[in-house]
Amino acid sequence: MGKRLIPDKIENFNVYLGTAADSNRLIGITDEITLPKLENMSETINLAGMAGEYDSPTVGQYKSMEIEIPFSNISKETLEIAARDNEPMNMRSSQEFIDPETHKKDRSNRTITVKGMTKAVNYGRLKKGSFGNPSITKEVTYYKDEIAGEVVTEIDKFNGKAVIGGVDMTKDILDYI
Repeated sequence: MGKRLIPDKIENFNVYLGTAADSNRLIGITDEITLPKLENMSETINLAGMAGEYDSPTVGQYKSMEIEIPFSNISKETLEIAARDNEPMNMRSSQEFIDPETHKKDRSNRTITVKGMTKAVNYGRLKKGSFGNPSITKEVTYYKDEIAGEVVTEIDKFNGKAVIGGVDMTKDILDYI
């Protein structure tokens, strides 16, 4: 994606448990997943001679992150997401981009990989003629977002890696420790 394109919408996506193979595709389980929020750990700094305080974020250190996967109803396949914490969850999508010079739409693959541990299983409800709206919540220990094969974000909490906007935020830190 060499030139600057305007990111547009997601055309469609699939969710896979493990590798992105047809046998691992969790078809029709959800229509929307809210991705985790990255929030740096910080300390409040309030020292003599300063005109107040500020929160100083720590580079490469993030607070607890969660991802909630909503479903239309419970199935054995959806519960496998809760039971198989050792398997990554992959979301592969087709994302549209607009070329501001030609005004033409283009598309690219966007792949999001999440690893983590199950924190909660919400079984939803039983309602005649309706969806149950259950969900599974995972504590995110690994998050990677790739667009057109380029890593734009990668947070690996267990291995101390933080890439934001393609920039390795922790590279220099590792030189000091």
